[in-house]
Amino acid sequence: MSYALDNLRLLIAHDSQDEAEQLMNALRNAGRATRAHLALGEEDLLRALKGGSWELMLCRPQFGDGTFEKAMAHLNRLGKAIPVILLEDDFSSATVKKGMQQGARAVAPAGDRELISMMVDRLTEYLRLRKELQHSEIVRHDAEKRLSLLMDQSRDAIAYVLDGMHIHANDNYVEMFGYESADDLAGVPIMDMVSASDHDKLKQLLRSRAQDENQTQELECKGVNTDGSEFDATFTFSPSTYDGEACTQIVIRAAGVDQSEIEARIREISDKDQVTGLFSRNWFMNQLDDAVAAAARESQLSAVLYLRLDDFEHHQSALGLDGADELLRAVADWLTSKAGKASLARVDGEDFALMLPVEDTEAAGVLADKLRKGIEGLMPEVSARTVQVTASVGVAFIREDARNSQDSLTTALKCCNQAQRGNDGKGNSIKVHDPMDDVAAGSSEAIAMQVRQALEQGSFKLHYQPLMNLEDESDHLFEVFVSLPQKEGDVLEAKDFIPVAAEEGMGGKIDRWVVLNGMRAAAALGQPVKMLFNINGSSLVDQGLADWMLKAMKAAKMEGRNVIFQFSEGDATTYLKQAALFAQKVQAAGCKVSISRFGGGLDPFKLFHHISANMVKFEGSFTQDLAKPEGRDRLAEIIKEVSEGGRQTVVGFVESAAQMQALWSLGGVNYLQGFYLQAPMESLQIPETA
Repeated sequence: MSYALDNLRLLIAHDSQDEAEQLMNALRNAGRATRAHLALGEEDLLRALKGGSWELMLCRPQFGDGTFEKAMAHLNRLGKAIPVILLEDDFSSATVKKGMQQGARAVAPAGDRELISMMVDRLTEYLRLRKELQHSEIVRHDAEKRLSLLMDQSRDAIAYVLDGMHIHANDNYVEMFGYESADDLAGVPIMDMVSASDHDKLKQLLRSRAQDENQTQELECKGVNTDGSEFDATFTFSPSTYDGEACTQIVIRAAGVDQSEIEARIREISDKDQVTGLFSRNWFMNQLDDAVAAAARESQLSAVLYLRLDDFEHHQSALGLDGADELLRAVADWLTSKAGKASLARVDGEDFALMLPVEDTEAAGVLADKLRKGIEGLMPEVSARTVQVTASVGVAFIREDARNSQDSLTTALKCCNQAQRGNDGKGNSIKVHDPMDDVAAGSSEAIAMQVRQALEQGSFKLHYQPLMNLEDESDHLFEVFVSLPQKEGDVLEAKDFIPVAAEEGMGGKIDRWVVLNGMRAAAALGQPVKMLFNINGSSLVDQGLADWMLKAMKAAKMEGRNVIFQFSEGDATTYLKQAALFAQKVQAAGCKVSISRFGGGLDPFKLFHHISANMVKFEGSFTQDLAKPEGRDRLAEIIKEVSEGGRQTVVGFVESAAQMQALWSLGGVNYLQGFYLQAPMESLQIPETA
């Protein structure tokens, strides 16, 4: 399984807020998505460590009353495995050595931001690999448990030996040599199990294994029972592991045993998932290999469906580990009843995969949606509770030009990830792979061409999402979003094409198109509404943009008090002078200015010294953290500080009743926005619930 850190949670322990902000801006400008928190003292650091989840930490030797040594001590005491980069003024081999001895993962010169950025990238990759290693260790441990089960049930006598001493044995081995239990064998040397006349042969074999432990060897000798009697035996020595430690496995084959039967049992146990009873990922990969061969040989089209349960971590927390396993078994049983002749397996934690021949790609999409709907309506009883579970499904295909089975499964996984990000991150959707997706995903030129064509033909699509005013129901405010329609009804979201358009110098043209057509829609509505337009950072460098916007407003006969222009905190920081000038011009005409994604920087309030913002829309992670007391406290604190300047506040990404209730009672919030309240609409209209 591949892990990615889409938004790096960065903790900075620093002695200078200005320098920390400059470092943060450098990381952002280099394209590293981060949410940072600044600790200017030991108490700040402790509060952040206890109240948040962090992937990486940058630390100065001293920060207020705190020190790097104290910071490492707190990390160890709290059990936080957070990699730390020490930012040294006196950078030398001695300070590097000292810092790493004290626990730093890396040491960098405090003023070399380029090197610090490279180290952040390197440690981000380390974090990803650490996650994958943890996953591999879990898989390995699960495999060892299966082997241990097989060993205990085997008719053969089997034991594990480390440094010539027994560390474990099954009942048949214990019984063969006359011991009462495996505990009695612990620490007994292997020499005691062999006749004295065969000691030389055994010593020679052990010396040979010391030189090459990877070989498998046999020793025909006399075994010795505890009563001194001897019996003929053939010892087979082979490399193995026990409890994660390399050792030697000894097998004494029982007479009359059908070897093919044993091998079949080994395959059966290794091919089965112990939790759900479904086949394992290894078995599924073998089925995919066969399908790839059939596609090349017979042009047989097969579909690979990758199905993942949505929000499974929430179910684990609510049901416990045993309850989560019970939920997996319930889903697995249902899938088995619906799979028919399809190959079905559990390929990862909450991930399942199916593979079956299909006549065409549309049939696979129909099946994927059928499975999605079926799981949505499953509602199994787990731990005396009815569980509402949904799933996202990605669909890929094994065609006659398929390269290998791994590519097909990886493509299905990527489609599943896209499906899970769909529906505004709530999942419960499907994504069927289209070969053209690969070209579009990797080609900026293709996106730029689509943007140019959309500008020429006016084929962008606007969406309008209302903001709920908690104090005035008659206040109708809409945020305007833009998308780029694709073939077959799909759309490309702004976050996917705006960066490309900005690089090609088309960002300002898109913003003008959005404002012009959004104002026309408002004028055609026939009743006063307020409109919130997003301005991307690259547009702000256009000195004539504000004047053009005001002319468009005048042409649409919109009053300035009904128009709000919004740019993100990151863009406002990067284009500070341009953003301030734009704000001054539009505010002079009665318009308002809003800053979105607010609160992600180290000291976002410094922006207010340069830009007189009328409104603030908070960064989405604040809403996600509402379930934690420290998250609610942090949001309440920042809302209070924003409101003290007479600014209105917007909290977006409201996706549940619990979040809405928490925000309603928080105080100081003027507007709420999110899919739970109202998804963006394709036409401008006042919702009936408003």
